[in-house]
Amino acid sequence: MTFAVRILFSIVVIALFTRAGVSPATAGAAPCAPRPADLLKMADAGAYYADRGACAQKARSDVEAWRVKLDMDMQKRATDDLNKAWTKASDAAAKLETTSAADWESAKASFNKASDELAATWTKVRAEVK
Repeated sequence: MTFAVRILFSIVVIALFTRAGVSPATAGAAPCAPRPADLLKMADAGAYYADRGACAQKARSDVEAWRVKLDMDMQKRATDDLNKAWTKASDAAAKLETTSAADWESAKASFNKASDELAATWTKVRAEVK
């Protein structure tokens, strides 16, 4: 090839690379090699996702621990409330068997009230424990 043809060929090749957005210096380089700044961003993102995952797992664990504690506390309170209501209704029922005629209406009203309170406590506890 003559000197003029070589120059013309070089100009055509450079024009093609420039038009395609590729510089002749990087035409043979590996495409998309990450820059150091990009590597740091990727490392930060990895740390973020690892930290986020660890925090989310700890949060789930903490919430579950509190749920168990609250359930146990709720069941204890529910048991206490039910025991109080049961004792009151049971005592009122026992008085019905031993009361005199003069106190019959009062004992009957006390039993009905205690029985209604026991039913209301039962309904309340079942709604809270669910």
